[in-house]
Amino acid sequence: MFLIENWGKSKERLEALWEKEIIDRCCISVEVSEPNLAEIPSELFNNKLDLVKYYTDAEYILERHRKKFENTYYGGDAFPCIFPYLGTGGHIAYLKNVSMEFAKDTIWFHETIKDWESNLLEYDPESPTFKKQIEIIKYLVAKSSGEYFVSMPDNCGSVDGLSQLRGTDNLMIDFIEEPEKVKKATSIISKVLSSTSDTLFNILKENNLGGSVHSWMQTWCPVRHMQLQCDTSVMVSPKIFEEFYLPELEEATKWLDRSIYHLDGEEQIRHLDMILSIKNLDMIQWTPVAGQPPTFDFIPVLQKIQRAGKGLVLIPNPEEVEKLMSALSPKGLQLVVKGVKTKEDARTLVKKVEYWSQPHK
Repeated sequence: MFLIENWGKSKERLEALWEKEIIDRCCISVEVSEPNLAEIPSELFNNKLDLVKYYTDAEYILERHRKKFENTYYGGDAFPCIFPYLGTGGHIAYLKNVSMEFAKDTIWFHETIKDWESNLLEYDPESPTFKKQIEIIKYLVAKSSGEYFVSMPDNCGSVDGLSQLRGTDNLMIDFIEEPEKVKKATSIISKVLSSTSDTLFNILKENNLGGSVHSWMQTWCPVRHMQLQCDTSVMVSPKIFEEFYLPELEEATKWLDRSIYHLDGEEQIRHLDMILSIKNLDMIQWTPVAGQPPTFDFIPVLQKIQRAGKGLVLIPNPEEVEKLMSALSPKGLQLVVKGVKTKEDARTLVKKVEYWSQPHK
């Protein structure tokens, strides 16, 4: 692998992560990059054609990622990876009559379901977006030569995807007034996700050492895995979650080999018992949301997740790491540490994590 000090050992640790075991320490990913490498060049902000190129031109995507790779230190178990992003919940773009808008740092999907009678959801086998996604991924894989991984795209959250097509406010009302239509639409979107994901996994498999990766969670797995999410569930009651969101999650964990739930904010804690009840769910990723308390303020919740037999992916700042490790088991723990300034600081932190991973009196 490209620019990794000891991938063989990291691979062992990342495999052990899924088994809730450790080789010598918990997994830790620390990247140290030159400032501003990940930022979209300012000249693209006012030029829609160039902004589309930023997201969809495979050659340009590879060019800008190579620049980042060559100027990044990958500490611990970190690895270079390209995230072929075409929108969060991007599988909804594979439906007919769905339009996208490219913007700074994200891609929006326009509200298309004005009413349930005239706006029916239907998969488009000739979807130009899916064809473009495949084209991008095949190009990145062909050019890799083992230098980097290519992640699955951000295709996740079928109810979340439906909220983009219907409008979140409308969907919240539909949960009460049109429950069967919501369930039918969610089922259609979920089937699109599973069938198209199988295609993408197969294209990516060889490049990803026979398995799969998740880019920003920095996880590698010898089989198929991806992120699950229900971000709009922060607005609903546990009763609504159980009726509309939980079935989607349970179904996804059945066709995937491994899975990680992206828990986005403390409002989802009220749904946590149901999430933990999903037998085939392997890990939970805790997101430190802006404006909410830091990750270590939720140690009792994180301990509860570990007691339920689920792994944890955390994204702490360097100063949080010791506090978290003093309270959590290193088994099944992945730390993606942000804000480390130098290679020396990264190496020091990794050594400390190895020490903190051992039992001490």
